[in-house]
Amino acid sequence: MVHVIFNAEKPYLFGAGWKTLLEPNDWLYSLRCEGSTQSPRTWRTYAYALGDHLAWCVREDLDWQTLTRADMERYVASLTGSDETVNHRITVLVRFYRWAEARQLTLRTPFAFRETWVRRPGFFGEAMRLVMRPHALRRIPRSEKICVPRISDVWRLRTAMRCWRDQLLVDVLMLTGLRCSELLDLRLASFLQAHVEADERAVFVQVLGKGRKQRHVPFPAGLMRNLKRYILLERKYVAGAESHDQVFVSARGAPLKPSGVEFVLRRVSTQLGLAIHPHLLRHFFACHRLKYLTDLGIGDPLGQLQRELGHTLITTTTRYLHLTDELRARIASDHQNFIAAIAGGQKRPGDIWSSAPEPAAVGATSHDC
Repeated sequence: MVHVIFNAEKPYLFGAGWKTLLEPNDWLYSLRCEGSTQSPRTWRTYAYALGDHLAWCVREDLDWQTLTRADMERYVASLTGSDETVNHRITVLVRFYRWAEARQLTLRTPFAFRETWVRRPGFFGEAMRLVMRPHALRRIPRSEKICVPRISDVWRLRTAMRCWRDQLLVDVLMLTGLRCSELLDLRLASFLQAHVEADERAVFVQVLGKGRKQRHVPFPAGLMRNLKRYILLERKYVAGAESHDQVFVSARGAPLKPSGVEFVLRRVSTQLGLAIHPHLLRHFFACHRLKYLTDLGIGDPLGQLQRELGHTLITTTTRYLHLTDELRARIASDHQNFIAAIAGGQKRPGDIWSSAPEPAAVGATSHDC
């Protein structure tokens, strides 16, 4: 049995009899000291991934320091979940065993590596670089299917929210494309000090994104004003909120957590018969934003969206291309249904135009009303 305990957001691993696992804990601590991970949530994910692997070794009566490649293959085969989840587990273990091998805690890492060319961002843009990746253990991800909700469903969700704060949560997610963690990391100073001119349409707000990277995200002027009203007229009177500088707080005045945002959206969307979660609203923004930038005719709309979303690689942003095409097809289909409704539903949309009167002959008199 392996236990994962958190003290002041720092993870600790304990074995049977609550014996401290020294080397695994040293590795987890080194991640934070070396700056490999700055997010407490990522740190927690790494701890759970390593703890699950060590617990499997205990159940199989194996020592992780003498684990063979065949043992690692059996462990990977026992994992359940999506391909992305399994690949992330493998990535965590590769980093841990490489760290252990460099410190001579193991004779060799239980992974077979091969050279692979991958795209990596560089000073002059993307470049192909040769890296060592574990051979044959990674799963090939299936094509990702993102179902972007309709605009009407998103607005139904928004109007069904019980309070002003919950409506603003939906507004920020769907109008800026922020990640849930970025939404909850918004600070009061960004909005209290911002001055929105009467003719101003958007204000750029500095956001601390994934990997502690900063970027500027455009916030609609109306959203900025609503956030400022919330801070001054509602948040101000929540007991305990004055001791925190995060914009969104719970009813008890503590900073709102990702689980709280997910609970709010899940509760209301379930009541409406929908399935909308926070990250789906990010996809919703990305799809409609890419369509708008493309139709506007600006240069490199995909690169602009990449910068707004904070993606490191452009390949992550390209998955929205096919969604934009699907959105246009959906709009065209809805427009045909609109035409059919005007025709009274008695004819197919194409028949409306085919049954139009023949143009008048040359020289005939016509009357336009």
